[in-house]
Amino acid sequence: MQHIFIFEDDQHLQLSPLVYTRAVYELRCGLFTPLERIVGHYPNTAVNLYCRDYLADVLREQYPYRVNEPPSADAHCLFLNGRAIFPSPIPLEGPEELGMQGETLVYARLRGNNTQGVSYETFLSKVQIEQMKGVFKTTTIDAPVISYFWDIIKHNKSQIETDFAATIKKGCLSGKQYEGVHFLNSERIFVDKDCTIKPGCVFDAEGGPIYLGKHVTIAPNTTIEGPVYIGNHSTVQSAARLRPGANIGDHCKVGGEISNTVFHHYSNKQHDGFLGDSYVGSWVNLGADTVNSNLLNTYKIIKVKWEGRIINTGTIFLGAAIGDHTKTAINTTIMTGSMFGFSCNVATSGYPPRYLPSFSWHSDKIQAIYLVEKALQVAKTVMKRRDKEMSPAEEQLFKTVFIRTERERGKSRHGKNL
Repeated sequence: MQHIFIFEDDQHLQLSPLVYTRAVYELRCGLFTPLERIVGHYPNTAVNLYCRDYLADVLREQYPYRVNEPPSADAHCLFLNGRAIFPSPIPLEGPEELGMQGETLVYARLRGNNTQGVSYETFLSKVQIEQMKGVFKTTTIDAPVISYFWDIIKHNKSQIETDFAATIKKGCLSGKQYEGVHFLNSERIFVDKDCTIKPGCVFDAEGGPIYLGKHVTIAPNTTIEGPVYIGNHSTVQSAARLRPGANIGDHCKVGGEISNTVFHHYSNKQHDGFLGDSYVGSWVNLGADTVNSNLLNTYKIIKVKWEGRIINTGTIFLGAAIGDHTKTAINTTIMTGSMFGFSCNVATSGYPPRYLPSFSWHSDKIQAIYLVEKALQVAKTVMKRRDKEMSPAEEQLFKTVFIRTERERGKSRHGKNL
């Protein structure tokens, strides 16, 4: 029987803080996550997920796939790196081989006895990958591989176009459109069922496609310039400006000006303020007039602080990575190339630091650790407002993130606990 296994490798933490509660293949780039794209490539094929062990229970709740289970003895297996964006499917049939991009294993095609002993831990170990390279033939593959959050930003706009052309193919204007709505290049605009688009809105797909999922509401006088994706049950507030690359997940509420920025599910930016070239996790709330810089005054290449290192991003346009459950107060100004961790609170009249460790509480007078019991209580309250209950597995994962991010906070200066 043929199986695909989607795995995480030893570079997954480079996508922190966005992957503390999700596998790397759940990060959206374009219309889909890598997981969704891969599943679409292989209909009627058994799907298996490999992930860090502490994510497994939550993934089992969310997907109908086998998680961290070994291949059967007679399986023909294609192992696919969850950080890769595959423009076309890797053939299930073919010789046993490893597809490499530099030192990164992108895929492995193995059969029968050679699949035995291969587990989720195999791909998290450089040593085991090197051992596999000594046994199987290797070939070079050219496919985008996401290493840092700015790689998602780099590919996002073009990937929306690629995914639209490959899967949607042509426009469709469903739902309710009031008089006074303008569609430019409507053959590249897809509006799914039960959407509502109020008067004064302009959908401009002359520069790229526009996709609206089910039950999306677009309030009056909004301008949307493709390529843009808006997920199911999301709301775009009045007079919003969604510029090329705006990528809004399910159940989000957004407003103001958004450019080449990905929102994961259930996050809010309802008010005015610019957000550009950024990635926002789930359950994030950005206060009114929160803005970010995505370009240095010097027009120099942006550098980001990560794990105590300064990394050259290779781009002059970059905003911020904002972890799940993080919140900003009104008038927060986020500096170029910032990284805010999981469950942070930012309430300062000046510029917050470009790097905030997870569970940070940062204001003008207080720099403190946000204790997990209080953070968890707030998270449950926020989820309940959206008719969502935190499962026991999700609660345990929340607590696990606090423990696993202690080293981040150890390197920062916090005077007290909150």
